[in-house]
Amino acid sequence: MTRDQSESATNRSVHTSFDAQPATFPTSTIYDEVASLLRDRGWVKGAPKRGQALCLVAAIDAVVGVGSAVQPGSEGSKLARAGRVGSHLRDLVNVGNLSAWSDDRSRTLDEVLELLTHAALAFPDD
Repeated sequence: MTRDQSESATNRSVHTSFDAQPATFPTSTIYDEVASLLRDRGWVKGAPKRGQALCLVAAIDAVVGVGSAVQPGSEGSKLARAGRVGSHLRDLVNVGNLSAWSDDRSRTLDEVLELLTHAALAFPDD
């Protein structure tokens, strides 16, 4: 885990059958990283990017490294991972188009972050 990933890690509680107190340990998923990026740089609707702010799909691509020669891995594997992440998010909100869901006029950043938090719990191995 890199220093940046360590700093952005969140605490998750796990209850064990042999003690009443929850054990906590730091974990970070791609969903946590996307949420952190949107909080840090800002979230935008209707465009992939505006200034430093990113839409949800562009934030996923940025975290995965789509279009980045600096991040390791083939472009195909990065696109596949971004696609899998997007598919998981679409499944959670039961929509066919994640951009349309995110860009909905009534959508709020809190709802986007809530979706990412739910995804981090539902798909911790991503």
